[in-house]
Amino acid sequence: MIRRVALFLFAAVAVSLQSVDTSAQPKPGIPPVPPPQYPALTTPANLGAKLGATTELTLIGTNLTDAVAVWVGADGVKATIADGQKDATKLKIKLEVPATLSVGTYPVRVATKYGISNFRPVSFDDLPEIVEKEGNSKKDTAQVLPVPCVITGSANPDASDFYKVNVAAGQRLAFEVLGRRIGSQLDPVILLHDAKTVREMPGLFADDTPGLQSDARVTHTFKVAAEILIEVRDTTYRGGADYSYRLRIGDFPGATTAYPLAVERGKSAAIGFTGPNVDGAKPVTVQGAGSGVLASPKREGGVAGWPVSVGVSDFPETMEVEPNNEIAKANKLPIPGGISGKFETKSDVDFYAITGKKGQKLEIVANSFEYNSPAEVYLKVVDAKGAELAKSNPAQANARIEFTPAADGEFFISAEHLNYLYGPSEVYHLSVKPAIADFAITLGLDRVDVSATGGSVPVTGLAKLNGFNLPIELVVVSDAIAGKLTLAAAANPLPTAVLAIPLTLKPGVKPGAYSFRVQATAKVDGKDVVHLATVTEIVKASLGAIPNPPPELLTQLAVAVTDKPLFALSIAFEKPEVLKGGALKGKVIVKRAEGFTEEIVLVVNGLPANVTAKVKPIPKGANEVEIEVNPVAAAIVGPVTLTVHATAKNTGRDFAYDSSPTTFTITEPKKGEPKKPEPKKEEPKKK
Repeated sequence: MIRRVALFLFAAVAVSLQSVDTSAQPKPGIPPVPPPQYPALTTPANLGAKLGATTELTLIGTNLTDAVAVWVGADGVKATIADGQKDATKLKIKLEVPATLSVGTYPVRVATKYGISNFRPVSFDDLPEIVEKEGNSKKDTAQVLPVPCVITGSANPDASDFYKVNVAAGQRLAFEVLGRRIGSQLDPVILLHDAKTVREMPGLFADDTPGLQSDARVTHTFKVAAEILIEVRDTTYRGGADYSYRLRIGDFPGATTAYPLAVERGKSAAIGFTGPNVDGAKPVTVQGAGSGVLASPKREGGVAGWPVSVGVSDFPETMEVEPNNEIAKANKLPIPGGISGKFETKSDVDFYAITGKKGQKLEIVANSFEYNSPAEVYLKVVDAKGAELAKSNPAQANARIEFTPAADGEFFISAEHLNYLYGPSEVYHLSVKPAIADFAITLGLDRVDVSATGGSVPVTGLAKLNGFNLPIELVVVSDAIAGKLTLAAAANPLPTAVLAIPLTLKPGVKPGAYSFRVQATAKVDGKDVVHLATVTEIVKASLGAIPNPPPELLTQLAVAVTDKPLFALSIAFEKPEVLKGGALKGKVIVKRAEGFTEEIVLVVNGLPANVTAKVKPIPKGANEVEIEVNPVAAAIVGPVTLTVHATAKNTGRDFAYDSSPTTFTITEPKKGEPKKPEPKKEEPKKK
């Protein structure tokens, strides 16, 4: 049975369509887009550098002139920009990467004096890096490689890339292609051939290796010395600029998942690894922080395997202890609590004991695909005699049960493989928690700019779970900027509404690139429920629509601290209210940077149904223009928040800015009181 892959949601915020208050969901709309003056990166996904070395790289994109900083989402990496660059499509940088950094893929961004770019992946590796040479599309022209190494290549349409290595008798090597996991469009296939016979070696082929999100890996111990040809291609022979890859060759562990799969927030844990080739890989210690962390397998004295994701949970985490194949030997699981388990043997059924309270609804969830495990889990809740009380629906993306005990007592959760499979990679994470009111916040952009005049980050999604209807406080966590916004209990951000967190600079912050997160807090039953706002869909799109993007990127945002903007807008109304059927008049005021005099085109955003607005462009050299808002008789009374979106050209480039939000109130005329007509304007007398 094939089940669809779900979004990466950690046990800390187990969001399910069944528990979401759909009446409070935003309707489809056009998401916010970064301003046109921002830089943008289109650098190939196979960009990389070696640990402990200084590497010069060229970033490719648009609007890259006036760069002030390069930001890399990895601790200790120093990035500098080469002097005297004037090419808007290329930017030469130098990266100094510490030897102590973990192997893996990290985001890189460029900040200019006008904004900050999208992120592109850069991979830091402990293997020597070699660039693919053209002309290796045939077996007899294969590129000769040393071992170990990593090759940065790109697939061409209707072709394969061939490489040649020498192997010794008894030598074990892993051949791993990074494509989808680094944001490439390549769905790779890897095949090994005997260079002497030019024939494919039986069984040494990989496509969609479990745990690699459609990437491929082959590990083999060669009995005799030989020359080996390595073939890399797209599974359907596609190719082009977006089909780049990194081919790693060496004796490194190839993990499917981490184990345990999660660590409690604020605590450290020793993380091991699962998979067919992790013998000798020692556990690594990670700290539970952010929305997820990575762990890389490594043998003593060897090179590191590619890292795997570790979830971060808000409750105690433990690991399954065998034998627990019957109720009498069930592992104890606290509420709330999480546990990592395995289906290691044939017909393996794992039992967990929980203490339930009468009338307290519990959420029981098993996650596997989110951690890139192939396991498909089936759950049941039984009593002490084994009588079934509840079970999961196999058609759901996740094995999930909502269970409310009829009386106080001990109950048992059984977990088994839906397809009766077993093995070292068939792992899962089981969580149990009370079904309390909960929420999830989505942000509309993962990058913003802030100057002395301020800035903002749009909030575009609020999911309400289990009847949630409480105020939420959003707070920006950053060394460079500050911001706060409180969502009212009835808040329901729609695409037409203006909902943004205002941002201000902290004292002494210099222009450049910085990271930040948005923390959301609500008080439920007297206790703080805290989540980080996410940008999951933006991250997925930035990484070629990868099903499970790296968890640590889902809550990581970037800000460019800039000089004064080209212009700044504000709205001033004559009064903050208007009768239905009336007209609200005001002005849009612009504050221009010195030397900027061009026309500014305005569009009003945020108006609800039955409310229109009239506004003309601000003429060249002018600093204000009239605005009129007209709610018709069918308009809904209450507060309305709007902004004005402005576009202009300067030195041949497009610029766009939004005004700060302005609120007015639509009111109902009093009964029996006719609406006062608007005074007529006197026509100027003709001369």
